[in-house]
Amino acid sequence: MSFIRRFSICVALLLCCTFFVSAIPGVESKVDFPGTFVYYRDYTYEDETYIGFLQYDAGTYALRYFSPYAKKGAKTIELYITCDTTKDTVEMTGEKIVGEITQIDVETLNYLHDLFYELAKRRKSLTSKFDQTVRSAENYPQFGGEVLINYEPYIPLFGVRSILSNDSKDKKPLFKLAYIGILNEGSEFTNFSGLTVPAEPKQQNFALKKFAKSKKVTLENYSFTLDEQWQKDESQPEVQTWCLNGSGDEPVAMILPYFLNFPPEEKNAVEQLKLVSLLSQSDSCIDFDSLTISENNKRIQISAKINQPEKIIRSITTFYKITETEYFAIAFSADEQVFSKNERYFKKIIDSAAQVKAR
Repeated sequence: MSFIRRFSICVALLLCCTFFVSAIPGVESKVDFPGTFVYYRDYTYEDETYIGFLQYDAGTYALRYFSPYAKKGAKTIELYITCDTTKDTVEMTGEKIVGEITQIDVETLNYLHDLFYELAKRRKSLTSKFDQTVRSAENYPQFGGEVLINYEPYIPLFGVRSILSNDSKDKKPLFKLAYIGILNEGSEFTNFSGLTVPAEPKQQNFALKKFAKSKKVTLENYSFTLDEQWQKDESQPEVQTWCLNGSGDEPVAMILPYFLNFPPEEKNAVEQLKLVSLLSQSDSCIDFDSLTISENNKRIQISAKINQPEKIIRSITTFYKITETEYFAIAFSADEQVFSKNERYFKKIIDSAAQVKAR
């Protein structure tokens, strides 16, 4: 996936994600809207296994077990359930299993049911005031007893980022967020086939010029500083994108500045910014182990590596707060090799954004 395509998708989602629904009965929604889904790596299985949850609409969900190297039973099990939206706890009203299962798969099917009920119950116990990171020591028999659950308000459905063992110093992962997605063509949830593992990246021979004349780029009342090595991409005139090209005029880094306005009544803009910045798309997957989020009263900065089939990309998106519902954003993306060798140079550019003082 190209830098530009990823930027365009994320910006479009931020601009149109205004129809939110309750993810879990009895829980006030902050970041959930129809079509969002999550996958977790389940380390309680010997083989590589993922568990997915999708929200279609208020009260309709899909659950999926996917174990591509399973030695017994089905490699994938998918079911759809409906819940009573008038209740403040999970009460299932219907279920449909996709495809055929055998007796050996019944245990897995029950496990999916139990996970959904139990994670929903634990999410509800956080109450609607859940608006920051929560690390909770809990007893969870399905995961062997005492565990440490890490919750984040920007993660759809259950808000769970990881479940770790709590009986050792190394806190081994038991259940860990692997993928956040959204239905676009309608088949992304079912088509998930594991995380993208990049091939050995080609060596980048890119080298910055030692001396390059700086230039200021201004959008309305905000500006940031580039230099003459950056060129404006004229292929998409509706957005202002700047490229740093390597050999063969192929971009090794890109910057996309834009403004973002939420409806004035929106109370959860910060969580929504984080969610959409962390969506993966097809073969372009966020590496959540590399994720860092820093924020203060003036800005939010989200940094993570993105794994693609042929390379690793470093993504850093910075949101500058104008009002509670208005932001100026700079989305930066670069080949990880190029970024790591020139980190100081790129961070200087990223941090150069400033509001232009009125004369």
